[in-house]
Order: sequence, then structure tokens, then C-alpha cells
Amino acid sequence: MPSITFYGATEEVTGSCYLIRGKKITILVDCGLFQGERFARAKNYESLPFGCGEVDHVLLTHAHVDHAGRLPKICLEGFVGKIYATAPTLELTKYLWQDALEIMDIEYQETGRLPLYAAKDAKNAEKFFKPVEYGKKIFLSDTDYAIFYDAGHILGSSFIELVIDGKRIVFSGDIGNVHPPIIRETEKLPENIDLLLCESTYGNRLHEPPGERRRLLEKTVAQTIKQKGVLLIPAFAVERTQEILYEFNRMVNAGLIPTVPIFLDSPLAIKITEVFKKDLGFYNHDDQLIAGEGDHDLFNFPGLRLTQTRLKSKDINSVRPPKIIIAGNGMMNGGRIVYHLERYLPNHNNTLLIIGYQAANTTGRKILEGHKWIPLFTRSIPVRARVQAIGGFSAHADQKKLLSWIGSAKNLKRICLVHGDAENMVAFSATIAKSLKIPTLIPKYGSGVEI
Repeated sequence: MPSITFYGATEEVTGSCYLIRGKKITILVDCGLFQGERFARAKNYESLPFGCGEVDHVLLTHAHVDHAGRLPKICLEGFVGKIYATAPTLELTKYLWQDALEIMDIEYQETGRLPLYAAKDAKNAEKFFKPVEYGKKIFLSDTDYAIFYDAGHILGSSFIELVIDGKRIVFSGDIGNVHPPIIRETEKLPENIDLLLCESTYGNRLHEPPGERRRLLEKTVAQTIKQKGVLLIPAFAVERTQEILYEFNRMVNAGLIPTVPIFLDSPLAIKITEVFKKDLGFYNHDDQLIAGEGDHDLFNFPGLRLTQTRLKSKDINSVRPPKIIIAGNGMMNGGRIVYHLERYLPNHNNTLLIIGYQAANTTGRKILEGHKWIPLFTRSIPVRARVQAIGGFSAHADQKKLLSWIGSAKNLKRICLVHGDAENMVAFSATIAKSLKIPTLIPKYGSGVEI
């Protein structure tokens, strides 16, 4: 019988990595970075606890670095199989690896710890890429196969069905929120699943509904403009930035907010947005129709300014408020957003809008927890700006959505909870037991399960 060993995202959100051994093949699902106070935690530098040369293939759920960030490392350590993922995932992964290298290089300057891999190693890993389509069987041996389904999390994201030695295992990857703009809804689970590895990022939380999410955004923008303040929006380069641009496009074109300078201060997000413009086939039906009408651009509107260079980024300071700055990274532990935090957080007229998950020990988590001072560079900065969080902009499903998704499966035998804080997992496990009556485990790092 096949077995799974858990090498990441156990009682924490980052570092997704699962090794599956069958009679004929050995498969790795995801191999992501462990993240926290530093972009790349020391744990990433440990030797991988399995022989990379023994792995036949990798199945990649999506491009985020906590799922894909260590793949160049396994190639360095002997992997020579295929890395299967959707075409948008593979394209986005290239950009996110480049960004990871830049951030690790900055951390090298600060800590003296060399980057996990070099640019040439990331480039070498690309030769193992193999694009797949949703819903098609990918045979990994003469009898074992995988099927990728739309997870509705980010462009090209997947949950994966793996049939190995006659057993059916499903890996959730990251499951998307309800009614996401731009991309499609999460597909339903297949039947007769022997084991589901299910993410639990927000297993103990409920998000605002989409209408409330929009109302809160409009209110926050209006308040900041009225106070002649600066609205800071730390945003992940993939999906969150495009969603927020989509919403500003809607608000500006509908006359819901006045035209003020809105800066997209993230070279990576600017590149990623161009990828989104090309991959209309992965949009939901309504937005696919809108984007296909003439030259309609879902991500452009009057007042938007793209700042590619550092000089242009610094020039934002000379623009009088009110103004809006969207910058990376989303957890505020690196990227251009930290320079804007240093300048604008001490002013009570300004607003910091948090629209994504904040991992433990990150600057974003500290602010969200109510810290009045945060360390930035070589000093502490007072948090006097208003802090507003809108969970409904998360690209992760909340408890209600996860329960509905799990409940869509007929004859699901067992669940392992991954990709969540320990406290969330315990609470979500109890909720599953009460609501769905499905046996649920919370695996430890390095532990294994036989199917």
C-alpha cells in the first residue's frame, strides 16, 4: 500500500512538501519555502530528508513560494524527473523564483547566509517543467496517474487527485475563496477518496461576504481620501494585486471614488499582471467575456501609475496626498512596502489596509496583533496609522467554504489537515468531526501515513 510522509506545512502554513511512495513510483507534491520573520528560514538550508534522486516526478499545486520555492534545491540534489503543473503555474513560478532570489540576496547582505540556490539553478530547474491541462489524466506509470482540478486560489492553481496502487489521494494545495474575481470557482472533489490532505489556513475563521468586502474597501478608500492621507496596501504579487487592481478599475470607472494617484510599486506584480492579461482562458466566464471585448483592460484605469525603478518608487514621496500605494510584499517582511511603512506608518491620517494572510513572526502579523512599535531596518517605527484588515480579500477559503468543499465528496474516508496554524487545525478538526463525521488527523513533521 502507498504511504505519505509529511515534510512541511505541518502545524504551520509554510513549507508544503509531501512524499508519496508506491510500489512503482515515488512522487513529491510541492516543495515550498519555510517562511517567517525572514523570507527564507534557516530550516530551508537543511538537507532534504529524502533522496531527491529517488523521486520520479513532482506534482506542483501552484506557484506561490511556500509551495514551489525549494524546487530548484531538489534539482540541485539529484532530481531529474518531470515537474507537472498547469501552464500559468509554470510561468508564474519562473517569476516568483527570480523574486525569491532577489530577496534571498538582500538577506545575504544582512546575515551573511548565502541564497538557497543561484539564478542558474532556477533556470536549470525549468527544463523539468511539463504543462498539464485541468481534468486530463497524467499517467505517471502504466497504472498510476494524476488529475489536476481548478482550486480557484490563484491563476492556474490546482488541487490534485493522485491514484497510486489503486488508492485515491487528493492534495488540496490552497483552496480559493468564494466568488473570486477574475478566476474560476473551486471545482468539486471526486468520489471515493481514501485520503484528503486539506489546507486549514482559515479553518477556524469566517470571511466577510464579497459584497461586504467591496463595501469595506470603498469605505476605507473614501475615509483616507477625505483625511488627505496615504492608503498603503501591502499585496502579494500574484492574484491579490490583480484582484485589488480589478476592484479599483470597477470603482474608478463607476465613479465610486475620485481619481487620485494610485501607484503599483512592485516590478514583480507589474510583470505578473501581464501574465494575467495573456491567460484569459483561466478566467471565470463573466470576466473572460469582459476582457475579450475589444481592448478592455481589467487591470488599468485613470490614475494608475506603474513604478518599475527604484528612482520612480522614491518619487512617490514627492506626490502630495491623498494617494494610494500598492506594494509588495504582502506580509511586509521585505520588498518596497517596508520603505513606505517607515515613511507613512507614523502618521495618524494614513491607513494600512491588510488584505492577505500574515504568517507568524512577520511584520504584518505583528501589526495585525496590535503592536504599537515595529522594528524596521535599524530602528523601531511607531504604528500611528489606522490599521484595517479585510479578510474577504484572502485567496484562501474560510471555514464555511472548506466545509462545503469537503462535503462535496462522496465516500471520503479520511482527512489529514495541513497548511495551518496548530490552533486552527485543532479547532477545524473538531468542526469536521461534528459537522461531517469524517476521521481527521493532524500530522507532525516527518510523520507518515499508510493508505
